[in-house]
Amino acid sequence: MTIERIVGLIYLLVCIGVGLLASRKVAASRDEYWVAGRRIGTTVNSLAIMAALASGGSIIGVMGLTYAQGIPAALALFTGAVIGFPLASILVAGPLRRFGKFTITDFLRYRYPHAIVAWVVPVLIVVSFTVYIVAQMKAAGITAAVLLGIDYETALTLATLVFILYVSIGGMLAVTWTDVFQGGLMLIVVTGAAAALVWQAGSPGHLLTAATAAAPELGTLRDQPLGSYLGSFVIWATAIPVIPHIVMRVFTAKDARGARMALNIAMILYALMILAAVFAVAPVGKMRFPDLADADMVFLRVMEADFPPFFRGLAVAAVMAAVMSTTDALLLACSSAIAHDLLGQTLKRKVSASAAHWVAVGSAWVVGLTAMGLAYSPPALISQFYTAAIGLLTAGLFVPTIAGLWWRRANLAGGIAAILVGASVYLTVQFTPGTPPLSAILFALPASTLAMWLGGTFGAQERPEMIAEIARLHD
Repeated sequence: MTIERIVGLIYLLVCIGVGLLASRKVAASRDEYWVAGRRIGTTVNSLAIMAALASGGSIIGVMGLTYAQGIPAALALFTGAVIGFPLASILVAGPLRRFGKFTITDFLRYRYPHAIVAWVVPVLIVVSFTVYIVAQMKAAGITAAVLLGIDYETALTLATLVFILYVSIGGMLAVTWTDVFQGGLMLIVVTGAAAALVWQAGSPGHLLTAATAAAPELGTLRDQPLGSYLGSFVIWATAIPVIPHIVMRVFTAKDARGARMALNIAMILYALMILAAVFAVAPVGKMRFPDLADADMVFLRVMEADFPPFFRGLAVAAVMAAVMSTTDALLLACSSAIAHDLLGQTLKRKVSASAAHWVAVGSAWVVGLTAMGLAYSPPALISQFYTAAIGLLTAGLFVPTIAGLWWRRANLAGGIAAILVGASVYLTVQFTPGTPPLSAILFALPASTLAMWLGGTFGAQERPEMIAEIARLHD
């Protein structure tokens, strides 16, 4: 385990070093801290966006989902995310970048200026993303436990402290610098491992034939209802245009065109990695380890059995990269929801810029440590766990965001109603006994849409000044 531990330790130290370097630039500038000075180029941003979405849940979770429920279930969930990238490019990238603020809450609070929006949206973000972070922490903990021989709790604590440290002190600039490296590392390790396994089998067709012969359930629709497959697809297809840690990346771009290009390139990179995981690594794991108690361990068992120590060390770093590249963005989004969205106006009036910066730092630590405490008792099948949390966010934010940008009759009554009804219906259906997993979104989005239409049709018409300002965002 010596080589693996050395590689993993070097990786963690590099992340801390990046945070320290970035901290020199961000402490006195809100633009630098929240959106990296709005000067991130297309190539860098595309890798960073891909890394932000390609989480530990994506690498560990997609293979675990494939192992437990088959290739169709994994593709239903992650194909939705791939579709979401061009939707985000078409629907939100240009207008939101021209809007020029920091967060999705900034836009919604501007479009629907009411205390309900100002408070409910950040709360939805913090709750959903805390659950999302718990899933990432499980991936970090089990990776270090299997490939480094460190107990789960120790590995979880160490990884959490490292990424909270560099996010809290380095902001979006540190997140961007680390995500570029992390995104490249993930691509190399996952596609490299898949290529090696395909080469051993002779061809992709031979590998899949052998895997489905040994485990026919890999290629079949399991006993899940159709609503679960459709729901997981819809959640991610509608999440990408509004999910805060991706939207914040839109605000970091140099201009609207760069934001759109970065989203489209990120889609290609993300799809390549997911396909390699689903069609090569997970099937090999299903053949060789058919009785895993925890399906999320399949990638780690394949790495342990089939690859030399240095590559296993890279695999540890890659999973840590996946965890950190998403968790750092999630932490920053939660920190911005608290320090910028909820407390921002108060902090501007009552404290200095330096003191406000430390409130943001403290927010990151509070959210991160809370999630770490919850992760000591981790959930099963982390991909489904965090997808359910993202469904709540999508249910509340998708309709009011898209309508607010594209529907001239969208108004305050419709926006508030869409947020509250979407989130409420999602929670009600989600916790109703007998509801198929992940299907609540299929009820919540139509309910949110109806609420927006009723508010826009029967409520007070939007001010001409607001309509003109939204039109300007499309020029």
